[in-house]
Formats: sequence, C-alpha cells, structure tokens
Amino acid sequence: MAKKKRPIAMGIAAHGVAPVGDGVPGTAFDALPLPLKNAVSFNFADPNEVKIELEGSNDPLYAAFVKDTTDYIELSIPTPDNATIVKLAGGTMSAETGKDIWQEAHEGVPDIYYTYRCETIPRNGSKVVYTIVNAKVMAKISQAPTADNPELLMVRFYKHAAISAAGKKGFAFTREVVAV
Repeated sequence: MAKKKRPIAMGIAAHGVAPVGDGVPGTAFDALPLPLKNAVSFNFADPNEVKIELEGSNDPLYAAFVKDTTDYIELSIPTPDNATIVKLAGGTMSAETGKDIWQEAHEGVPDIYYTYRCETIPRNGSKVVYTIVNAKVMAKISQAPTADNPELLMVRFYKHAAISAAGKKGFAFTREVVAV
C-alpha cells in the first residue's frame, strides 16, 4: 500500500464566496481579491470547562467542555474595489452615472451569508481547500491608506450551523486535501 504524501498547506492561491446551499456548501463561487500576505487567520475558539464541584473534594463530580464563542476565519483584502466592499460589507453603489462610490449600509450591520472557500497554493502534488458551509460575513474598512500601508478591508467569515430547510444538520466546516 502506497503511503500518501503529507500536504503542504501554505499560502492562499484563491478564495471566494457562493450563495449558501440548502444545508450544503454553495457551488457557484465568485472569486475574491487575494488577501494581504500573512493576513489570514483561523480563529477557532478553545472550549471552556464547565464542572460540578463538590465540597471537600479536589476533583469535580462532572466536567464538560462547551464553546461560548463563534469560530471564524479572518483576513484582510488590500485596496478592494467598491463591488467587493458591497458584496462583503453591504451598502450600495451610488446611482450617480459615471461615479464609483460605495455608500455604507444605513440600516446597521447587514445580514450577509455565503459559503466561503479558501484554497492553498499547490505544493508537493496537492492543495488544501477549507470551506465554511454557512458563513455570516462581517466586513469593515479597518485601515486607512498611509505612505507605507494600503487601505484594508477586514473580513470575518463566522461559522454557523448548516441546516437544510427539512431540518437536516450537515457539517459546518471542512478541510479537504485535493491532488493536483
């Protein structure tokens, strides 16, 4: 039996969003501009311990672990076009003819959901594809342009449950090794 090569997951080759499927990942992905170098992070929360402690005992009667925060992938897109800002942060494009003006959402934080997929640079004959099936998106302009730094659109893709209209719960996150 041939041993599989270990994947080398480094660098982002492509990433994008698709309309969420019915409890499954979307399939019609729109590419997003590549993120800033070294500006992608997985923020998967550590669970907190919940325990029942008894008087007179150093050991708990029962202990369990629960997560009390939502997991997310965070990245920064340098100098995004206004259409990307609308897609990820909400708001609208100006109706003025010939002008490229983004106007922030005036109704507060919009509810934006996509399937998010991120692919690593192929190395050693494979790539790794990460997918959040049902991601709530929050984005904001997080850095103003300076002489040494670009304007940044900080984006978070929060992992939500993937539940079909029929109530069937599917997986919320995947990591797939793909031969190339």
